[in-house]
Amino acid sequence: MPIYAMQCPCGHEEDVYRSIAKMNDDLPQHCGVTMTRRVCAPMVANDIAPYRSMCDGTMITSRSQHRAHLRAHGVIEVGNEKLPERKSTLGKAGDLKRDIAEVINSKY
Repeated sequence: MPIYAMQCPCGHEEDVYRSIAKMNDDLPQHCGVTMTRRVCAPMVANDIAPYRSMCDGTMITSRSQHRAHLRAHGVIEVGNEKLPERKSTLGKAGDLKRDIAEVINSKY
């Protein structure tokens, strides 16, 4: 559901969260006047800054070229890799307590 920005003639602003089908239902009021919808710029993600590939030295100038380059060279970005699930090296809680007690008692 989109968020609609509303504005009163006095300058008061308010955001309204509702479905597109109900975008004109029960518009908020302020100063005794029904608020009007304000046109806002959408959020757009910038493209990546051009960089030189560490694999072969080619210039990468877009996200799509970046993704294709990674696939072609079989490399993965740090932070996007899938790490294997860590297996616990600890036993049950009772075993751990016993193991700690044995280590302490063997030292003293």
